[in-house]
This record gives sequence, structure tokens and C-alpha cells, in this order.
Amino acid sequence: MKILDVGCGGGLLTEPGGSLFITTINKTQLSYALGIVFAEQIAGIVPKGTHTWEKFVSPEKLESILESNGLSVQSVAGMLYNPFSGYWHWSENTSLNYAAHAVKSGVQDHPVPDEFVFKGETEELRGQDSTNAGAQEELKK
Repeated sequence: MKILDVGCGGGLLTEPGGSLFITTINKTQLSYALGIVFAEQIAGIVPKGTHTWEKFVSPEKLESILESNGLSVQSVAGMLYNPFSGYWHWSENTSLNYAAHAVKSGVQDHPVPDEFVFKGETEELRGQDSTNAGAQEELKK
């Protein structure tokens, strides 16, 4: 297995030199307004109580946590969800959702699969090369 999807806000480093990909929500006023007030309370996109703002984490805090545990952050990219199309898009803006890629410290130039490389604001996140159909469906959510 090259990629293991362990769900919302969590991750495992499968072996020394393996990659860790984390997707989570930034801890900003905007993420509170859109992630909790709008998505949960107004639009009902997700059930009320799904998010706890106090548990949101900034990219800087996440990098600090990862580095203190022997990991080196290779890249951070923003992610935007379009509720009308049902697709996620890469963005330079990390104020809402973002993805981070880290490897064990000391491992440099670790190759990243093409579907996880930040390529610009309009590129969709896709799992087309994934052998896990469930992972592809999760990317559409």
C-alpha cells in the first residue's frame, strides 16, 4: 500500500521514510464562521456538532507538533470545497482547510504522487490513480 487514508484529522506514518498526509481545518475566525456557523447551523451541509473550533489547528502549530515528533513538513496547500459541484480544489489560501505532507526528519526529496502535488487554484483534488474506490468517493465529498 502506498497511501493509507485514516480519516478526518488523523494520520499514521507507515514506516521510516513513509509520507504522512494530513488534511484539517485551520483555526481562524473565517473557519469558525464558515465551518461551524454556515456549514452546520445555517446550510446544514454537515450535522450540528461535527466541528469543535477549539480543536482546529493552524498550519504553523501543526508544523511545530510534527517537527517536535521527528517529522519534517515538505509542503502545505490550501483546500477549498465547492458545495455546488461537490469537488475540492487546491488553493494557496490556507485560511479554511489545508493539506500538509510530512516525512521522517532526515528523509529529503521524498517523491509525492502527482495527484497530491499542489498545482494551482483551479486544479481539482483527484484520486484517479488510487486503487481504493472508497478513497475516490471521499475526495468527491
